[in-house]
Amino acid sequence: MQKLLLLLFVIGFISCQQIIEAPMPNLKWAEFDSPEAKPLTSDERKALEGVYLVGDAADDFGKEAALKWTYVAAEKDTTYYLSFFCAEDVRYFICQGKRKDSNILLNGYWRNVENTKIGKAYFTIPAKDMGGAGSNAAAHQQLSLGISGMYGFGDDEPHKKVSFRYNRPLNSDSTYMIVAHRGGGRNNDLLPASENSVQMIPLAAQLGARGIEIDIQLTKDKVPVLFHDANVNDRLTTKTGIHGPISDYTSTELDKEVKLKRGGKVPTLKQALDTVLYRTPLEFVWLDCKYKEGMPLIHALQKEYMQKATQMGRKLTIIIGVPDEEVMAGFQQLPDYKNIPSLCELDIAKAAQINANIWAPSWTKGHQTEEVDAVHARGKKAIVWTVDVPDKIKEFMYEAKFDGMVTNRPTMAAYYLYSRQ
Repeated sequence: MQKLLLLLFVIGFISCQQIIEAPMPNLKWAEFDSPEAKPLTSDERKALEGVYLVGDAADDFGKEAALKWTYVAAEKDTTYYLSFFCAEDVRYFICQGKRKDSNILLNGYWRNVENTKIGKAYFTIPAKDMGGAGSNAAAHQQLSLGISGMYGFGDDEPHKKVSFRYNRPLNSDSTYMIVAHRGGGRNNDLLPASENSVQMIPLAAQLGARGIEIDIQLTKDKVPVLFHDANVNDRLTTKTGIHGPISDYTSTELDKEVKLKRGGKVPTLKQALDTVLYRTPLEFVWLDCKYKEGMPLIHALQKEYMQKATQMGRKLTIIIGVPDEEVMAGFQQLPDYKNIPSLCELDIAKAAQINANIWAPSWTKGHQTEEVDAVHARGKKAIVWTVDVPDKIKEFMYEAKFDGMVTNRPTMAAYYLYSRQ
């Protein structure tokens, strides 16, 4: 009997360890991939942005969707993505666009982040609907721009109708900061990249973020790297035989021996900031420092990349995060620390003590209106973390006075931000 119980326990344990996936579908579409299909112009892209009413498939994607473009840059090319931030169940579409025979084609995929549902999607916009519309919102309303297409599940050919009809321009608020957690999302969100990876960072903007929070650890050879946990473990990596504290391994050893759970390698902070600066439109980086040692190394990279951004004419703020008193003590050892861009998760008195640019409390403490007002009175900002429940995202964005939020659901936050009237 004991052997039987042990066997059942082992079987149950193995089944609990089963990997859950939401694999990316194959996005091949012959019409979209044909040589005759050409990239969209800037005006054509801009003409598609706005808040749309959902027609077919409103039960699946909600009554509205906010459509907004972003990009991923490479050395010789830039790829543009149109994100559909939907009102229902944290669902979204991400598509690329081309023009063929005067029609606009959108090709991509849809996803429900609350589960494993994902599938191919494509849309066609007839030339007559586009007309000469450029970036003028009035032209949209006059033309009543419509986007019709099909979506499916997994690699199955899209077979369900979905349609959108232009309703109004996007909310033009350019100050509220949506910050994607762990570089864009956690491993258990089943996104097509690992948390805290250089593959995840370009995805963050497509998911609706304007900034990212990344976790910083220090290696044996004193190189800042991105990794949430203090130890190399099976939660974040594939089984390689390497376990134990990050600080026991050099950056070279981590690069050679460790593969992240959803692909990619453990990146250095320098590699991550390179990705942010040169490949994305992201405007904000929160360096969540997990240790007090090596603070001069962090600050040197912060200063270097903010200077590079200024030279490029690029808007980019890089903030050193101070999560506890131990890290605060290390931060205060930096020369002229009160003039270094920083964020404090402690109380507002501690934030004032280090002259933090941002005060960042947990959402579980509520709206904290008096504290936020006091922070604003000092000319500083307040960002709340980590807000994931859709109703709470809406509540904290619409009813509280915070200047932004950290979330694992940036698509939902983007819908509420851009659809706000």
